[in-house]
Amino acid sequence: MRNKNTAYYRGNVEVSVDFSANEISPDGAVVLLEKLERKHQPISYFNGHIKDRRDPLRTVHSIEKLLKQRVFTFIWSRINSFR
Repeated sequence: MRNKNTAYYRGNVEVSVDFSANEISPDGAVVLLEKLERKHQPISYFNGHIKDRRDPLRTVHSIEKLLKQRVFTFIWSRINSFR
């Protein structure tokens, strides 16, 4: 079975993902997760319901970025555990 997909990383860098090999790395899933996030924005939607009570002068990363990191890491670890 041949499954090839082209994703645009951050809108300008073309990344070609080909799943035709017998064994593949789960790292490619992160690229597809980001593509799904950009298209459907479930994390952005969820982020809209969370109030950020941190001091803006001491905040480096937004709640949305932290959520994306947690969700992507969680899903990547689940995919990686199937190996």
